[in-house]
Amino acid sequence: MNHYYTDNSDLDSDRKEFTYYFDNEVFRFTTDNGVFSKENVDYGSYILIRSIYKKDLGENVLDLGAGYGPIGIILKRFQPALAVEMAEVNPRAVELAILNSTNNKTDIKVHLCDDITSLAHKFDTIVLNPPIRAGKAVIYDLFEKSKEMLKGNGHLYIVIRKAQGAKSSIAKLETLFSTVTVIEKDSGYFVIDSCKC
Repeated sequence: MNHYYTDNSDLDSDRKEFTYYFDNEVFRFTTDNGVFSKENVDYGSYILIRSIYKKDLGENVLDLGAGYGPIGIILKRFQPALAVEMAEVNPRAVELAILNSTNNKTDIKVHLCDDITSLAHKFDTIVLNPPIRAGKAVIYDLFEKSKEMLKGNGHLYIVIRKAQGAKSSIAKLETLFSTVTVIEKDSGYFVIDSCKC
């Protein structure tokens, strides 16, 4: 199945730009065919950002499955001292995330990788809007690798709709993490905080 969480660089390119406003800050994003939510920042990502952008996220954050980069870029804008990195399997999304990071004046390292356990160090916080279309096996593998790549007392924050498997995701996360808490519910979306405490 062809979906955005894959190498789909054979698709025709048709770049677009849009302006996004969050908490009185203005962002400009370039998107393209073959990336998730190319018309605007999706509501799930918005809820995830809104839930955590004022939290103490530690010293370094990984935006996992970053797409064209809105979550990591917005977090970096509001917490400039954070070392933010992004990981993506989609080469086109990586190219866009680098471009958007530059255009929004955020210093972010972007990795093209399909296995975050190959990255050089662990993280205080990992954020993830799971690639639902990629399927449960892929999503659960991301949960497991996130646990491996978190420091002690690190947090994995995800957003997922109730209709797309929030309850089963919570059950899976509870097999991996010491504490799993739903920190926000909005319009069928759950923001879940899993702590490696």
